[in-house]
Parts: sequence; C-alpha cells; structure tokens
Amino acid sequence: MKKLLFFLSLIIIISFPILFTEDKKIQNSFYHWKNTYDLKNTNEKLYIKVLDISFSKKLEYVSTKFNKEPKNSFVPTIYITNETMKKVDYKEIEKLILKQIKRLNTSFEEIQIDCDWSLTSKSNYFNLLQALKKDTNKTISATIRLHQIKYFKKTGVPPVDYGVLMYYNMSDITDFNSKNSILDNSIAKKYHYNFDVYKLKLKLALPLYSQAIWFRDKKPLDIFEGVIKDDFKNHFDKISENIYKVKKSTYFKGRYIYKDDLFRFEDSKYEDLQEAIKDFYSLNVDSFNEIIYYRYSYKNKYNLSQLLKESL
Repeated sequence: MKKLLFFLSLIIIISFPILFTEDKKIQNSFYHWKNTYDLKNTNEKLYIKVLDISFSKKLEYVSTKFNKEPKNSFVPTIYITNETMKKVDYKEIEKLILKQIKRLNTSFEEIQIDCDWSLTSKSNYFNLLQALKKDTNKTISATIRLHQIKYFKKTGVPPVDYGVLMYYNMSDITDFNSKNSILDNSIAKKYHYNFDVYKLKLKLALPLYSQAIWFRDKKPLDIFEGVIKDDFKNHFDKISENIYKVKKSTYFKGRYIYKDDLFRFEDSKYEDLQEAIKDFYSLNVDSFNEIIYYRYSYKNKYNLSQLLKESL
C-alpha cells in the first residue's frame, strides 16, 4: 500500500508542470493598423484600428474603410494623440467615438484605446475611459508604455479592465545613435520596476515589422517600413552592424537618395522577441495570457507558436 501511494505521489509531482503548462494557454493575436480593411479568410483574433483621432487647429479624425466584413469578432481599436487629449474635452471625443463605432456592422464586446497620455492630459484621458465604460458597458482596454509602469505614481493607472504593454518603440527613432528603436531589450530592462505592485492586468504587444531610417548629416529625413537586409545589397556599403552608406546617388523605394546618405536598418529579431517574452513572463507570470503582434501583415515572418514555445 505504501509503495502504491509513493508511486501515485510521484506521478502527481511529475505531471503537475505538464498540467500547469497546458492550463497556461497564451493566445497569439494581431493588430490591423491600416485605414482600409480588405482581408479575406482570417481566423486570427484581430485588434482592428477603426479610428485615428488627432488635433491640429481643430479635432480631426480618419475612419477605417471596411471593404470586407471581418470574418470573426474583433476588437475595435482607437488611436488618439496626446495633443488631442490636451486640447479637447473628453465629452467631445467620446461623442465622436460613440458615433463612429455605431457604424460598425458587427457585434463586439471590447473597445481598446491607444493613447500615450502625459501628466497634463491624464485627467481628461482618464475621464474619457470612465465615460466609455459607463456609456457602452463594454470591456475597455488601454495601451500602456513601460515608463507608465515604472513611474505609475506620477502617470497614474488608467481606469480600464486591462492594459496592453506596448513592448516596442523604446528609444528615439530620430536619434542617429539609437541602436534599434523598434525593440531594444537593454533599454526595456531599465523599466522593469513596479510590475509587482501595478494594479492592472497586462497583455503583451510585440513588434514584427522592420524599417530603415534615412539620415543625411546624421539628421533624419524619412522612414521606410517593411524593408529587409537584402534591400541594401546594391548601392550600399555596410559600415557597421546596421548602418549602410549610399555609394552613389540613386533611387531607393521610389525616393531619390544621395551619395553618402546613411540608413539605419532596424528589425524585430527572433532572439530579441524571445528575450522580451521571457522577461515579460517573469514579470507577469500570473496574468500573462495573450500576445498581440504588430501587425497582421507580418504574421508569417516567424513561426509564432514555435517562438512562444522556445521562450517559456
């Protein structure tokens, strides 16, 4: 009898990590971040940008045009500039949002708001989030930046159901000396504070895109998204790990570039994504259940299931 109990106990001990791993289901989903939606036969969970809100001399907005109806339920996502939240009363912004989401010919249970708020816009922005929750009775989520967790006592915690930590765009893209403005884990680690006391469940948003920043005299001129390393095989000299120098004046992606112009190539590298997932998981082991990748058009860049498996 004792031997039987021993073996049963051993089986339970060995099986526990497997049961825990199987129970810990982490979903991969994607942002769709274009002004036109025309995807066919998509089975993935999507966070679709449906509205861009900005402010110049007045409140301005761009609504996403739906040429196709999304196959599955999705999360309408709304981008609002910080300048808008500084200059426009939240009631006017909410009125615009409610009007625009009514035009969506689908049912949804959640609205996500993307705004990098500041101390001067915090009160107005948080009022907007509370009003949306009250008036829609939907799940409300909001994007969070790393600095807004490290310094949450100043920046505040948005009154939403959960947050999405935007684990990219960590350094100044216009600074010639930036290593990789898309994803730099050495910079991210400087903000790994207060996760244990941050009172908001978090999901993780990671980048899949690549880009090149065009410099002249070390001053930024433009950004080319979606470029790959092979684009620099001709007409360029590689002068450092990710810096390329133009050999002679020519056209590049439809733009005329000059001899000696410099390009910094930035990518969402597989090993950097692995490290980011490991770090975030160690900080949020109790609530980590979804990764939202930016963006859908790059979904086949890596085997994301394998990436997740190798990272945890």
